[in-house]
Amino acid sequence: MNGKYILLLFFLLTGLSLNAQLPTDFRSEQVYLNPEKHTYLPGDTIALEGIVTCLSEKELNPYSNYVYVELFNGQDSVLLRQKLSCKRRGYFSTRMVTEYEWPAGIYYLRAYTQFMRNFSPKSFPIQPLLLGKTFPQRENRMYEAKCALIPAGKSLVSGYPQTVIAQLTDEAGFPVQEELYLTDDKGDTLSYVRTSLSGMAQLRFIPQQDVRYTLVGKVDGIDYEFPLPKPTTSIKVQGSLNGQRLNYQLLHAGTDLSRYRLYVYDRENGLSELASVRENGIIQLEKSPAVLSLFLTEGKEILSEYTVTSKYRQTNALLASDTLYVGDTLSYRLTATQADTRVMVRVITAEDRLATYAEGTLNYLSDYTSSLAFPASFYACTEIQRGNDLQSWLSAATFKRFQLFEAVEKDTSLYQILPEQVLEFSGTIEKKNGYPMKNGTLLAYRSDGLVYDTPLDDMGRFRMAVDDFTEGEEFFLQAMTSKGKPDFALYQVDDEEYPPVINPRPYRLPLPRYATSEAVAESEQLTSYKDGDERNYVFPNITVKARLQTEEVKETNAFYQTNFADRKKIEEKDFRTLYDILMDMPGITVRQGQPYDGSGNYSPSLALSPKWTIQSNRGASVLSSSQNNLPIIVDNTRYTEDNYDILMKMPAFEIEQVEFLRPWQTNAYTYGAINGAIMVITRDFKERPELPSKGVMYQPTGLIPSIPYPNNPWKASAKGIYRLIVDVFTPTGIQSYEHQFEVVEN
Repeated sequence: MNGKYILLLFFLLTGLSLNAQLPTDFRSEQVYLNPEKHTYLPGDTIALEGIVTCLSEKELNPYSNYVYVELFNGQDSVLLRQKLSCKRRGYFSTRMVTEYEWPAGIYYLRAYTQFMRNFSPKSFPIQPLLLGKTFPQRENRMYEAKCALIPAGKSLVSGYPQTVIAQLTDEAGFPVQEELYLTDDKGDTLSYVRTSLSGMAQLRFIPQQDVRYTLVGKVDGIDYEFPLPKPTTSIKVQGSLNGQRLNYQLLHAGTDLSRYRLYVYDRENGLSELASVRENGIIQLEKSPAVLSLFLTEGKEILSEYTVTSKYRQTNALLASDTLYVGDTLSYRLTATQADTRVMVRVITAEDRLATYAEGTLNYLSDYTSSLAFPASFYACTEIQRGNDLQSWLSAATFKRFQLFEAVEKDTSLYQILPEQVLEFSGTIEKKNGYPMKNGTLLAYRSDGLVYDTPLDDMGRFRMAVDDFTEGEEFFLQAMTSKGKPDFALYQVDDEEYPPVINPRPYRLPLPRYATSEAVAESEQLTSYKDGDERNYVFPNITVKARLQTEEVKETNAFYQTNFADRKKIEEKDFRTLYDILMDMPGITVRQGQPYDGSGNYSPSLALSPKWTIQSNRGASVLSSSQNNLPIIVDNTRYTEDNYDILMKMPAFEIEQVEFLRPWQTNAYTYGAINGAIMVITRDFKERPELPSKGVMYQPTGLIPSIPYPNNPWKASAKGIYRLIVDVFTPTGIQSYEHQFEVVEN
């Protein structure tokens, strides 16, 4: 299709959809990432699938046709970036290859669309992964209990009914179920709670000024005391939601309420402001929201923020066995399904602390961040407890997708970046004298023969829309004057922009226990208190004696040097053919097939020309055998298994160098080489001289071909406790389910 017509269609479609569907609700897209597992070794391949959605009106289909997936390390450095098509109703799948040389640690997957860049990068989904690390095991004995205590709305004010959220875990982060008692500074018990499967509980009481409150309890036989924040008299807004009815209340607001402004935001109704602020009131909403946030402001400052949720309703529709034998295949059944439903399934171990769920990620985590971990057993408990845990987490959360006052000021002009529905690039073309090439035309010749054109404006600006192309394809750009003649020009193509990496909640593994340790501590507890803007800490006197376990640093450079043979090495080892050189490389397996067909019969044709197999030793079994074979690139020309027989006999005296390229190096030379490639440069090879031309070559970011996600049935290979997680995407919403089961010996 002609490039300018694609571009015209693009603007018509996006203009209609934005004008019709983006009034003041500030809708965006959300992305859910589903890696096959969460622990890998350096050099492993990450199998990944995901989906892009737009949930403001419970409509799953996104506006965008392309999604970006990145892998970055703990220092927020992007190591891999892929651009993928998500035209199948938002679905995408790919593989990302890690490097052997990457240090063991915590890495992160991140995904976003161009449309999502209108909002804060904090709202982009981030999925932690362990590389060369393992999850801690839940142990029979608890060595240390930890309890996070956060007031709903972030502040504990005196004289009014208040809620404080407690989250109780062990030293490895596993949730703990125990009874805890709320006491005052006189030691009197005010109430007690029992934490849920996720270790969460809500403390409700009326705090008094100058009274210090403590949460006490016996956890695994040890007495603990957890101090609550000091009550204050600061202003605070809080509320409750019942369908379309929102009740709100201002605490310690004083008598002059005219200086305050109260905003309400939810996905269903958008952002709105109360006409007049009162000490308490009822707001009737047009639609029933799932989650709603209140913002009390003065000037350009947010004084208080409070998030509430409606009653949680969802029954468990997942049926599966509670026990399997080693060797059994897991089966499950969904009792309620709809047409046009997509299901994502994975099985993880009970110790996996990085499991995410589509419902939680898309509905809650995409808009809110919290210092509390999202309830670990959210989908394993009852519907009532699930609703309580959700409200607990949201009460301690902060809205993160956009800045309130920026959204109020810009309104729909907040959308500076349109949904990416076609591939395009833009720039400026100048004449040799430095003046813009006005009202001309730009032609783009793609390497596969397609030609596109687009007009230049009076400033020499162009915007070129093209059909989908894969990573590595090039375009020859030729500027034409207003009279239709090619001319020498200066081409300035706009740089492709990517959002900064912001990780609002880095994942941290608990420190491993020492081989032997002795610790003696006095009776003081580690406590903290806030005085004004400064936080003061009171530490106990602790004496620690320990012997550390260390690992020997292993050198890897020597290994990689053996996967490269230059002219000197070829002569020193007296290699005769390319086959001899490859056989000397430990990262490659070279085999010649037998002269028998698939039925075991002797084949004269195979005897005359036996099939060769050249594969990487880096675990390429994730793909079929035909895709495992490494392409051989000789002087920038790609050859595959059909040419192996001839290439294996290539004389070594004709070869200048041979290198085994790792998968992440192959993009500069070829396509689809997910397991690597073999680069051969002959002794008489010379780069083609550049021919004088009035145009330039340009290689924009292309699409990574979609690779199917492994959806093979899960077979029990080892005994233990496992969790089946099922995400169901329907045209009207998203549901996630979890089922825990045990694998035992026969």
